[in-house]
Parts: sequence; structure tokens; C-alpha cells
Amino acid sequence: MPAIANATSYLSVLLCDGSSRKLIAGWWYFILGISIVQLLIAIFAMSNRGGTEAFISLWSSLVLLSLCIGGTIIMRKFQTSVAVGFFMGAVCAASQMFFLLFLLILGYIDDRQTEGMSVNGERFSSFVCLVQSLLLGAFAATLASHRSEILDQKVPIEDGDDDGEGHSGSYTAPSGV
Repeated sequence: MPAIANATSYLSVLLCDGSSRKLIAGWWYFILGISIVQLLIAIFAMSNRGGTEAFISLWSSLVLLSLCIGGTIIMRKFQTSVAVGFFMGAVCAASQMFFLLFLLILGYIDDRQTEGMSVNGERFSSFVCLVQSLLLGAFAATLASHRSEILDQKVPIEDGDDDGEGHSGSYTAPSGV
């Protein structure tokens, strides 16, 4: 794990002025962009292909869409250790799923080639699945090596939250009796 931490620290210095939080956020936004491409591929596959390819494209898009929505919510609002741990597990599982889809589509390419059919769409789809798998896996490793920086962020209480007793903007833990 120290090698990953050193590599991601180097990337954060090189690309994000030393902020690993910015590196993680930028990586996540890039994953969101690739997810849009994956969704467009699924729409194309559902309209032009049938059966198995349409199902795996739709299923992977739904999994990816739920991961993107849930991950964005966790990264922005719910940065607890349980939520970040659950998110890291979901990202690892999605990374493995996309690697298996990459292999599955490669087998599908072989079948289509033996039948003399075009495989250009499948090649692009398998490439996007491989890129998605590598991005998600690297993101999970980066998040795991810098999770303490994510969890150390203090969530400010909004100034408009006045409880009527003049305690706006801060929280004081109750003292033990």
C-alpha cells in the first residue's frame, strides 16, 4: 500500500498542487464522464443488438448509474467511515464486473467474426469496459490509500441553523453527569 500512496501523492503534487482530495475528485469526475459514454453505448446496443448484448449493456449501465449517484452523494455529503468503506467495496465490485464484461464481449467478438458479422461496435464497447475497469480499480486503490484525508474533513454546520437558543453554527457535545 505504501507504493500506491507514494504514486498517488506524486500524482497529486504533479496534477493538483499537492491536494489528494482534488486528485480523488478529478478522478471521480473522469469516471462520471466515461459513465456517460457507457450509457450511450447501452442505448446503442439496445436499439441495434438483441438479447444478450442488450441485456449486459443495460445492466452495466444501471449498475454504473447507481454507483455514480451513490458515490457522488457519499463523496459530497456522507463522508463517514462506513459510507466510504461501502463505497470502496462497491467500486471494487464494479471494477471486477467491467473486467468480466470486457472478457465476455471479447468472446462475443469471436462469435460474431466466425459468423462474418461486423464487430466494430463490440470492439469499442470492450475497450470502454476495460478502461472503466482500470479507472474504477485505480480509483478504489487511491481512495483506500487516502481515505483518512477524506474522513478528516470537518462538515460545517450552516449558519442559518439556529435552534432558538443562540447556538447557531456550532455543536457542543453534552457533558457527562
